[in-house]
Amino acid sequence: MASSEGFSDRLKNYRRVMGWTQEQLAKEWTYSTEAISAWERGVRVPGSQQLPRIANLLQIAPEELIQSLNTNRGKSNAQGTVPVIDEEGLKWKSALETWGEIQNIYRDRSKLSRGFYYPRAFEEAHDICVIGISLNAIALSHSREEIIRSVIEKSTTYTLCFLDPEGAQYAEREREENLPQGFLASLIRFNLKNVESIRNDISKRSPESVEQFKLLTYDFLPRYSIYMFDNTLMTVQSYSYGRGEDTPCFLLQRQSQSGLFEFYATAVRHIIENAKPFTPITG
Repeated sequence: MASSEGFSDRLKNYRRVMGWTQEQLAKEWTYSTEAISAWERGVRVPGSQQLPRIANLLQIAPEELIQSLNTNRGKSNAQGTVPVIDEEGLKWKSALETWGEIQNIYRDRSKLSRGFYYPRAFEEAHDICVIGISLNAIALSHSREEIIRSVIEKSTTYTLCFLDPEGAQYAEREREENLPQGFLASLIRFNLKNVESIRNDISKRSPESVEQFKLLTYDFLPRYSIYMFDNTLMTVQSYSYGRGEDTPCFLLQRQSQSGLFEFYATAVRHIIENAKPFTPITG
């Protein structure tokens, strides 16, 4: 396909080459038929969080997909419809060209929560790997039923690695953040009970699926909170010695096997390889 081809035409041509209807493509890609139809008609476009996965499905480079979206963008603007990529996103991309895998920088966790929609990332990913202290974005904020449905119906895999509330390092982190003694341990235990109950429900509804939902704990001094989606999209918060909520956060999209994304992915793998299976909480 020509690189000047817009996303709508690229998607239609791909579907026709595969011999699929819009309904079949929607099923294969696990999107709604309405979304596929809207994309092909050019009245809607994928969000930036969806781009890595769609590029992978189309078997093209993310840069080529962005180019086709920008081709669509020119056509859409001529018709008075919504731009494909907002001006702020393009400004960031241009300003951070040297750091090509950085899609955005958020000043703190609150800005990340407002600028990055975790539920959509969870719903669209097929492999989710998370490390951090208490993993609030999934343990507290994401839909319990959506997690269960994605594991059982979509075969989504989750690897959730929490700081060990029975270990030694949570106390050191409390001192760094000037938190009351035992505060972090209580929060982690609460979140672990939440995800443990999700795993129990998966086991009851579909015993063969429970291995797709892994719970681990680690006892290193926490320095990162990382959410990794399909090994292509990642949010990273590096903890300083003060409040974790106040440290900058990155949104990264993998472009190579040796970039910034892989640097943090290596940290994820190291922590998971040295973690231990979660022991169910009793009492």
